[in-house]
Amino acid sequence: MIGGVVALIKITGTTNKISGALSRLQTLGKEPQEFLAALGLEMVDRTRQRIDDGVTPEGTPFAPLNPLYASGKPSGDPILKRSGSLRNELTSTIQGNSLVWGSNRIYAAVHQFGAIIKPVKAPALVFRMGGDLFKRQSVTIPARPYLGFTHEDRQAAVDTLETFFRRCMGG
Repeated sequence: MIGGVVALIKITGTTNKISGALSRLQTLGKEPQEFLAALGLEMVDRTRQRIDDGVTPEGTPFAPLNPLYASGKPSGDPILKRSGSLRNELTSTIQGNSLVWGSNRIYAAVHQFGAIIKPVKAPALVFRMGGDLFKRQSVTIPARPYLGFTHEDRQAAVDTLETFFRRCMGG
């Protein structure tokens, strides 16, 4: 009889595994770069998929091409994928404890936010479309946002973080 208890179970051992797991979790919290790098690859892939699907982060189709402009393109030429440069050169970087992804292509912001193009050194913009010559004071490019952080992206981030947590807990 121990302290009035007639039946008991006694567990002995060390807390080394628990301490190790907590230490790894603490390191992950203080130095999240490996997690952020993995998440960056996931977010770039998800952004590329949106471009492939021709949809905004909200899932709505990209604004269609001007019919005259589209008539001069190969049939089925997807919006934002004509040369593949925008899609293929999406990158992610770690800045401190932050993840940044996107494109440094000069036209990337035009596609994301839309733009009004005006002549700089000439009295008018001059271009051909559908076999016709046009002179315009400005051309409006509609926004076709491809960058975003959706509910599905958030879930992918949680899934990636859970993978890192499992690694920390398992040693």
